[in-house]
Amino acid sequence: MQLKKYQQRAIEKLQDYLKELPKVGAKHAFMGITDSPYNSDSFGDVPFVCVKIPTGGGKTLVGCHMVNEIMRTALKHKMERGMVMWFVPSEAIKSQTLRKFKDRTDWHRRILDEAFENGVRIFSNEEALRIRKEDVKDNLCIIISSLDAFRKEKTLQNKYKVYQENGALLDHFENIKENSVLEKDEEETVVNSLANVVRMDNPLVVIDEGHKTKTQLSIDFIKDLNPCFIIEYTATPRGGSNILVDISASELKEEEMVKIPIVLESTTQWQNAVSEGIVQRNKLEKEAKKLKGEYIRPIALLQAQPKSKTSNNITVEQLKEFLLNAKIDEEEIAIKTSEKNDIENVDLFSKECKIRYIITVSALAEGWDCSFAYVLISVANLGAKIAVEQIIGRIIRMPEAKKKENEELNRCYVFASARNFNESAAQIIAGLEQNGYSRFDLIGAKQATSTYELEVERSIDKDFAVPIMSFGDRELSFESLIGEDFQLAKQNAEFDFEIHYDNDGRAIIDIQEDKWIKGKQQTLKLTFHDKNFTKEELIQWLDKHLRFTLLDKKDKVGFLKNAIDYQLKNVHYWSYQLTDLCF
Repeated sequence: MQLKKYQQRAIEKLQDYLKELPKVGAKHAFMGITDSPYNSDSFGDVPFVCVKIPTGGGKTLVGCHMVNEIMRTALKHKMERGMVMWFVPSEAIKSQTLRKFKDRTDWHRRILDEAFENGVRIFSNEEALRIRKEDVKDNLCIIISSLDAFRKEKTLQNKYKVYQENGALLDHFENIKENSVLEKDEEETVVNSLANVVRMDNPLVVIDEGHKTKTQLSIDFIKDLNPCFIIEYTATPRGGSNILVDISASELKEEEMVKIPIVLESTTQWQNAVSEGIVQRNKLEKEAKKLKGEYIRPIALLQAQPKSKTSNNITVEQLKEFLLNAKIDEEEIAIKTSEKNDIENVDLFSKECKIRYIITVSALAEGWDCSFAYVLISVANLGAKIAVEQIIGRIIRMPEAKKKENEELNRCYVFASARNFNESAAQIIAGLEQNGYSRFDLIGAKQATSTYELEVERSIDKDFAVPIMSFGDRELSFESLIGEDFQLAKQNAEFDFEIHYDNDGRAIIDIQEDKWIKGKQQTLKLTFHDKNFTKEELIQWLDKHLRFTLLDKKDKVGFLKNAIDYQLKNVHYWSYQLTDLCF
C-alpha cells in the first residue's frame, strides 16, 4: 500500500529521531529534531514521543509502520520479538483494532506480517491472560487493550484480572531472577499476573488517542508497566506531550483523505433538518452512480436526543418513524445505540448492503471509520457542545482517499436543528478542532489562489491603491469618491439568493488563510405576514428602510425596481404574491 506524502514524512521524522536517540538520549534527540523543549516529567529517561494526525489521517496505519521502525532500531536487541502493549481508549476501538490486526488480508496486518516475516501474534487483553512463554519468545506479541483494563486504582487492582494471580502464566516465572519492578503479594512473593509478564518484557507501549491518558493515574499505570519506549498517536495532543510529528489538516485535504469543505445548513425546525438531509443524501447517491469504477452508497447519520422524562426530546424511535413516513424502506434504516446495534458484523461497503440511514445518539463517537458517511443530521441542539464534538469526525473520511470528479462528492454535509446559525457554525468548528483540524492550518500553496463558492473574488491586484479621503483642509464627499456621473439605477440589479422560510442559514466551512472560515450565509430568515403587497408598495417600503441619504431617491427607486423585476421574472419563489418582508 503506497503511503501518502504526509504519512511517509511522519515515518521519516521518527527515523531521524531514532538515529539520534542512541547518540544523545531521548531528550536531546527530540530537541535536536524539533527545536522544541522535551517533557521528561512523566517517564524520565524512557523515550516518549507523540505523533499528531487529525481524524481520518490513518493514525493506526502509520502506527504499524512505526512499530517496525522502533523494533528494528531502538529495540533491535529484542530481535523483533517480545511484547507490544497497544492501548486504545474504548472497547469500541479495541474491537475495531483487533478486527483489523487479526485479518491477514487487512493492510494493517499485512504491514506487520511483512515487517516481521509473519512472526506476529495478536491478543486482546483477555486472550493475553493465557499467553505462553513460547509466544513471547518466538513472536512479536501485540496485546490490544482498553485503557480501563489496566488503568485502575492500586487499591482496586485485585478486582482486575491483569493484576491477579494466574496459573496459566506460571511458565513465565520459572527461574526468574530478583526483579524490583515486579509486583509482590503481602508475603513478598512475585504475583504470577499478566501485568508482571508485561513488566518483565520491558515492552514497547503504543497509545492510541494519547490525549485520553492525561491523568496522573494513566501516567502512573503506564510507568508501572516498565516500558522501554512510549509512542502516542492523537488528533489533539494533551499538554506535556512531546510532539515529534505534527500533521496539518491541509495536508490531509491536499492528499484527498478528507471531505472538506463542510456544508452546514441550520434550521430551527428539526423536521426540516431531516427532510433536507434526506434530499441531499438522495442527490449524492444519484451523482455517485455516475462514478466509473468506484462504488459509493452515501449514508446519512442521524443524531437523536436521549430519552428524557423531563424534556420533549426527539428520540431514536421518532426519527425512525419520520423516515418511514418519508417513504424510506425499513431495510435502509439501522439503529446504533448502546441498547441496539443493527450494524454489528455488517459490511457497510458491500454492494449487497441496503443501509442508507443510521440513527444514533452518540454511539458513533468512536470505533467508526465508514467513509460512505456523507451526511450528518442532528436534531440534538448544537448549542450543546458535546453533540458535535462526539460525532462530527464520523463523516470526514473520503472514500478510497481519492478526490471525485463531482465536487459535491468531495464535501460532507451537516443539517442541524439549532436555535442560532452562528452558534451552530461555531460548534461545528469546535468539533473539528476536537478531531485535530486546527483553525490555524493552511490550505496549502497550490490552493492559496483558489476561490470558493461563497468567497468574493479578489478585485485588487499587486498595485494596491486606495482613494484619497481628504486633501488638505478640504473634505471629500461621497460624490467625490464615486464620481459625478455615477447612477445607481444603471448598475447591475440581477442577483440571486435562496429563501428557506424556517432556516437560520446555510454556509460552507473550509480551511483558508491560516484558519477555519465560515462562508457567507447563503440564506436569510424572513418572517412572512398575511398582508399582501403590490410591487410598487414593496419598492416604497424598501426605499424607506434602506437609509442611504446621499443617494438620490429617484435613482435608488430605479435600482430597486430593476432588482424586483429581475426577481419576479427569474426566481421561482416570487411566483406568488409579494409579501411583507421583515428584516
